[in-house]
Amino acid sequence: MQHVMRGRGCLNRENVASMLDMLSIQRPMLVCGARMSGIFVERTGLKLPVFSGYHPNPDLADCSAGAALFREHGCDGLISVGGGSAMDTAKGVQALLMTDDMEAVRASRLPDGEATPHIAIPGTAGTGAEATPIAVVYVNDEKLSLDHPMLLPSGVLLDGSLLDTLPEYHRKACAMDALAQGIESWWAVKATAESRVHAERAILGVLRNLSAYLDGCADAQDAMLEAAYESGCAIRISRTTAAHAMSYQITKQLGYAHGHACMLTLPWLWMHLDEGGRAQRQLSELSEMMGLQADRMEGPVLLRGLLAGTDMLPDVQINDALLDALAASVNTQRLGNHPEPLSEAELRMIYAQAFAPVSAQERDDLASVWRHYAG
Repeated sequence: MQHVMRGRGCLNRENVASMLDMLSIQRPMLVCGARMSGIFVERTGLKLPVFSGYHPNPDLADCSAGAALFREHGCDGLISVGGGSAMDTAKGVQALLMTDDMEAVRASRLPDGEATPHIAIPGTAGTGAEATPIAVVYVNDEKLSLDHPMLLPSGVLLDGSLLDTLPEYHRKACAMDALAQGIESWWAVKATAESRVHAERAILGVLRNLSAYLDGCADAQDAMLEAAYESGCAIRISRTTAAHAMSYQITKQLGYAHGHACMLTLPWLWMHLDEGGRAQRQLSELSEMMGLQADRMEGPVLLRGLLAGTDMLPDVQINDALLDALAASVNTQRLGNHPEPLSEAELRMIYAQAFAPVSAQERDDLASVWRHYAG
């Protein structure tokens, strides 16, 4: 159960004080970067202990340092402000406050009882981390997913005005993360009727508002933040599939932001699923929902059109050695939630398709698909 406050400007002293009181927090620690710390103090007037010593892809050592600062100041609650890194760091701190057994933390075997309350305030519209009990952290450069019901934030503030100064690339990449999560949730093996309600809201929220959002429309910012939250609610139930599993090394090796990396393979995964035949019903449902008259093959064209229309098609060519490394890096055991098994050879093929050169004419043709769809 989460306590959620919504609305432009809802990050203010009165609302934060109300939520702190609701969750019986008297001495919170703030987890955020310097910019968001300044915004928080300006909006609320609250000067709190701040932990900002985490990486863009936080590791467990970052979380240990945060837990040490939490104990040093005698805190009893957490407030994270920012993107997925801030929220995931706060969840990692929560886990380490529940047990000193590092192996138990790595295995998400947390003790029974209540976790330290955590208020999540997203400063991006994409990850939906405020709506999930999952945190992605790293140990010796290896991805680790902490996943435990007690890590679900107790409170959430959704304030679209926090997106006002978000750089354009991050606006695009985060929106693609929310869209990818919605689509993956729809076709996931673990999908339920409830998760698909959230997934539909996420997908349509992104597609209907992306153009206005990128143009700076305040109402569209609010709608995109809500769509991102819905995408988190969807994957909280269904979890993600192959696009997310394939994204991490794209980010590490090539520097693409996480959501951008997810979207690069998603159209080709859609095509592969259609050819395999195991998810044609879900693909037809997705296509109809997206206004494509249940034509399954229009979906990947539209997604590539979105990439072209937002100038997000890949701009690098990768060699055979990197293709081999990317395919080998995917833990195939983590692909069990994808509707269809994927071999290492199939993963390599999908990476190759995602990064194949695109001619100027094809880029223009694809971009026109998105312009026509977005109106």
